[in-house]
Amino acid sequence: MRRIMLPLLPLLGRKVALLTKVALLTALAQGSQTCTVRYTPPNYPELPVGRPQVYLTVSPTALASPGAFTARAWTSSPSTTAWVRVRWTGSQLALGDVGPWNPIYPALLSPNPVQGCPEVQVSTRNLSFRDNGFHSFTAEAFVYWKEWREDWSCKYRDSQGEEQTTTVTTSGGAPGSPYYACTLLRGYWVPLSGTISTSSRGAAYLTWERELSYDQVLQEFAHRLVEDHKRAGASMLAYAYAKEIPEPVRGALAQVARGYFYECGLLGICSRADPAGEIKVLTDVPSILYGLLYTGRLCGGFITFCFGQQNARGADIGPKVEIKTFLMVKGFRHDYLLMDRVIPRKYYDPSDQDYPGVPEEERRQVLEGCRTYKDTQEGRRCLALVEVPTGIVPTLKTLLMIDPMFQRGRQYP
Repeated sequence: MRRIMLPLLPLLGRKVALLTKVALLTALAQGSQTCTVRYTPPNYPELPVGRPQVYLTVSPTALASPGAFTARAWTSSPSTTAWVRVRWTGSQLALGDVGPWNPIYPALLSPNPVQGCPEVQVSTRNLSFRDNGFHSFTAEAFVYWKEWREDWSCKYRDSQGEEQTTTVTTSGGAPGSPYYACTLLRGYWVPLSGTISTSSRGAAYLTWERELSYDQVLQEFAHRLVEDHKRAGASMLAYAYAKEIPEPVRGALAQVARGYFYECGLLGICSRADPAGEIKVLTDVPSILYGLLYTGRLCGGFITFCFGQQNARGADIGPKVEIKTFLMVKGFRHDYLLMDRVIPRKYYDPSDQDYPGVPEEERRQVLEGCRTYKDTQEGRRCLALVEVPTGIVPTLKTLLMIDPMFQRGRQYP
């Protein structure tokens, strides 16, 4: 590497002026405040040695109740920072990826990066259960720093074997092979600038029933089951302890159990959703199993082909089901836990003959956790739906002894 020797101070002075002008133009183009970044030739004591770092925190790390994420970014060298900005880079939701490129999904942050100098803090829009998943953010900063350079005069041999002399620049220390007989000419600081970045993410898993009525939760969940199954296919698993499974969730679960074809074109070419890998329903009311259980294969088409293995079975385990419905589903990216129980009238209906005999504290405790409900003849139907990252259902299958209880019960088919 050959270098042309120039006076040090004029060269560094021009480089600093150029870097400062670049930072100013960049900041003005972005519409941000410009930091005051000063330098003192020739040693630049204000500039940090080595590239600074940018930091980013997203809080809360897990959002479980309605609210927003707050992202804060700053650098390790505020005095040599031209600007800092934060942008939302995309999200992994239950059914796929979304981001600033998706015109249908509302952006978490303004499409233009939010920026300040030398620190920025911004909050996203308020999130709902439709935003459940992982949300990624990136912090960027334009910074200045200095690095040490040394010029060495070294000898080497060219392709003809002749000895030549050249100047080699290193970041410290004498050059190695193929150079030899090196002599240090000078050492100096070089001001540098550039954009640095880092990323972080937050998780949102809000309960559905906070924003929806009892019937709306079931409708949304049934729709999600079918849409999720189109992506999960045979990897979807479902297990239930139940006296009944309410519609339309029941219909969606039956569709998932048998598999189906959808989005068929003019030539009869369809997309295919293979049956769920395994569905087991444990109950003490065998009549609820009608229409839910399928074994065999999914077959269809103008010329019939069969695909996937249908494996939806049930078992009568006797009068052991303590709650109305407990349904666990492993989806494409998320798992779902649906719980539906009945609260007797004596806890909430003053006209019930047993109402006066229930202690107030007991009544309060029973009703406290029931925020989404529907009053029926048999009592108050209380609903809860939990959405979590995929992986919990196989664990619950083991903890709740699904397989041993299934083997002990009377199996269908």
